[in-house]
Amino acid sequence: MKKFTNFLAQYVTVSGIARKRFLKTIFQQLVTCIILLTWILLSANAVPPSPAGGRMLRLDETHDFVGTSEAWFPDEQFEGLTAEAWIYFEEPPEFGTFWTIIGQEGRFGLVLYGGNKDTLGTWGYAEGADHGLSAGGDSLPTRKWVHVVALYDASAGDGVNGKGGNACCPGGHLIRSDKPLRIGGIVAQNVNKSHFKGENLKLRGYIDEVRISNIVRYKGPEWKVPKGKFRIDEHTISLWHFDEAPWSGRFKDETENGYDLWRSGAMPVEAQSKLTTTSGKLKK
Repeated sequence: MKKFTNFLAQYVTVSGIARKRFLKTIFQQLVTCIILLTWILLSANAVPPSPAGGRMLRLDETHDFVGTSEAWFPDEQFEGLTAEAWIYFEEPPEFGTFWTIIGQEGRFGLVLYGGNKDTLGTWGYAEGADHGLSAGGDSLPTRKWVHVVALYDASAGDGVNGKGGNACCPGGHLIRSDKPLRIGGIVAQNVNKSHFKGENLKLRGYIDEVRISNIVRYKGPEWKVPKGKFRIDEHTISLWHFDEAPWSGRFKDETENGYDLWRSGAMPVEAQSKLTTTSGKLKK
């Protein structure tokens, strides 16, 4: 109270010009403090840059998923498959729920499961198998970018930051699926072959650099994590950098197969009308 009284006394006794200078100084200091406080708050909540650089894909209840507008390789019988991405999330899914990271209904999925430990898991369906393929148990940290991998060769495996692999027993192939591919969102599983029970909720976090390959790209128990942006080679069948503007509704597949991703899987009518037979030929 004494300090405030002294401030008022000083303010009353100064001349008009000095008073204006005094108020200007106080105002400038106040603005500086507000800017500094805002910067500190934003820095505390900011998502660190992706290890691959460039922009990233944000997913939440509003931006629920991106997906192909058509079936993804519906006639292909994969003897080997690898799906990988960089992911970042601030909080894991609640106990008994899980988030789909990458998936195709009826064929395969890479998920984050909320349990006693928040773990990465994979599921898949092999031709002629009486039960589904599954693997899991690798814990994922929060508030860090993590390289995650799903591996299939008629068995299933996963990996986190360069550690993991397939469990056993290669041979056979994954079954066909005439469903779109989705990143995030909800991807249905066969309830009779499901290994990740509970409610599949909409993923909340960030994803960058999704690549899918037609081989088992990584051999456990350890491998080198890719640096920078994922690259295309002879085994890459889909690759998305997500470097488009945040408001973009379309994310380009960098391979010649042309499986672009769309917000909520919905291709605009005007874009659909411009499709040519070229992309269809490339996918054969």
